[in-house]
Amino acid sequence: MRRILSIVFIATFLLISLYPFAWMFFSSFKSNKEIYQPTMLLPEQFDGVAYKMLMEEQFIDFKGSLWQSIFVATSQSLLATLISALAGFTLAKYSFRGKSWLIGLAVIIILIPRQALVVPVFEWFNWLGLTGTSFSLILCGIASGLGVVFFAQSFKQLPNELMEVSKIEGISPIRIFLLIIPLFTPGLITYFLLHFALCWQEHLLALLLLDDSKLTLPLALAKLSDSSHRAPEAIGMAAATLSFLPILCLFALFFTKMRTALSQLSIN
Repeated sequence: MRRILSIVFIATFLLISLYPFAWMFFSSFKSNKEIYQPTMLLPEQFDGVAYKMLMEEQFIDFKGSLWQSIFVATSQSLLATLISALAGFTLAKYSFRGKSWLIGLAVIIILIPRQALVVPVFEWFNWLGLTGTSFSLILCGIASGLGVVFFAQSFKQLPNELMEVSKIEGISPIRIFLLIIPLFTPGLITYFLLHFALCWQEHLLALLLLDDSKLTLPLALAKLSDSSHRAPEAIGMAAATLSFLPILCLFALFFTKMRTALSQLSIN
């Protein structure tokens, strides 16, 4: 009976979680009249004209915005993973003055709302003359308090004896990091995917830092919902469905390694 109740509970939760995505997908084939009926899940007929109009870029530069999002999210996630891993390795395995302060600062950065940092970040990049470029959006996200704490906990698994032997052999800290980093591949992939998902849906900083010619996908989708309602609602649903696919594919591809890394962290 307990097993049956668990299956029923999980199935119910799964159905509730997947219903909005199913409604979004099916709405990409609906007319405006059908979309304005929220209880109507399936369209009367499956018409893919919204996807055709989206690819023909009649309302937004979908392909350009898609590649812009892929470039920014991939670049920022790679740099953030590298820098956070280096910082986490240093905090986990080396002792120096101010170490506890740095860990506390990383935690404080996690707790501060992003909205509170928007104006200082914009003024800083404007002073540097970097506003309007993709590099500004990439640079503002490569330092992550969450990443530092994540990797500091991960590298605590590394035996201290290995570090002592490396010091005796005269191996430099950078070389030690390069030698042991393959052991933490699941953690690297997990954090890369988490950061990629957060950067992929970034809206506020992208709105302030990017020019109209370099809009990311969330900003391009926002342009479809203007007051004139010139674009059919199905186009926005089609664009949202396609924008969800890259993250879905990445998580499905690396799900096993993510589960391994998160289980190791929970054990610690």
